[in-house]
Amino acid sequence: MQMSFPHGMLNATLATIFRSKKGRLLILLFVILTFTSCVEYKIISIQTLKPAEIGISKDFSKAVAVASIYRGIEGVEESLAQAAIDSTAAVEAILTLAESLADSPMMNGIAIPTRVYVRDDASKYILPFTWETVEGLVIEDDADMLISLEYMKVKPSVDSHSFWDGYAKMYYGAISTSIYGYWRVYDVTNQSVVANYLYRDTLIWDQTDYVKVNVGEQIPGFFTAAKYSGYVTGIEFAKQIAPSWMDEQRVYYHRGSGDMKKAAISVQNNEWLNAAQLWQKIIQNPKSNPVLSAKAAFNMALANEMNGKFDVALDWLDKSQEYYPLSGQSWYKRILELRVKVMEKF
Repeated sequence: MQMSFPHGMLNATLATIFRSKKGRLLILLFVILTFTSCVEYKIISIQTLKPAEIGISKDFSKAVAVASIYRGIEGVEESLAQAAIDSTAAVEAILTLAESLADSPMMNGIAIPTRVYVRDDASKYILPFTWETVEGLVIEDDADMLISLEYMKVKPSVDSHSFWDGYAKMYYGAISTSIYGYWRVYDVTNQSVVANYLYRDTLIWDQTDYVKVNVGEQIPGFFTAAKYSGYVTGIEFAKQIAPSWMDEQRVYYHRGSGDMKKAAISVQNNEWLNAAQLWQKIIQNPKSNPVLSAKAAFNMALANEMNGKFDVALDWLDKSQEYYPLSGQSWYKRILELRVKVMEKF
């Protein structure tokens, strides 16, 4: 089985483990959950909007994203190679950031132009752009916000050795990248820096094999690893400054009557209107079967959440609680109330 990395960067087998030292798995493992017939609910995945970590005013009309790159020292091979790796990561970071922000409600699908800026300042401090430089970078697009990756450093390292596992000689190989990415956001109109953010992480790819593990073969090469490091840097900063979609799980009841079973089939086929009609049919006489009515009303809350009608979903959840107390009602109510608060920010 192969996994495609962004922009066609890398194919990796499942035997290759890719992990982050911050504890985040950066390979998404899709697990299909199955339930026995005794379980009265099923689980589905939905996408919800996660608020930004860093609040930025929406009072701007257009943004430009820029990646700063630094020249290596002419004639010094190591310096030139490091500059090439850093530049590869920086360009990927800014492209990924622009793509991620375009998908966020913050930008409403508006494309963000990207730029590359060659910096010559050699200070050990990451100095802000002068406002003359900022205005020069945004003037072509008449933008009033500049999102800048001011510094990008990717330090790769390789580990390789052999060992005896008791049966055969084995080989271990790994490549890791230490990432440092520093971002600033400039409010052009008010000439102020509205956000500063340092992203630090270490990514590791490793594999064990019966043959020698080589960089660029079983594990990524230096530039592929740098490119993915830039991709992660862009994704993470986009989450900091703009709302982003995330996967969450919900439950719905599927047992208790023929109509509940039919509605569950409709949910599996993403036919929520059909499912809702069947659940409403069950609720017509709640006193005859309060438990089943409570479950159907609970499901109606989910159907309205899926349709973005969070207030209506809360109303249905209140009805579910009136009909009969179920274990997941209070938990689900807190989730819906949080979603209402998040959407009020837009």
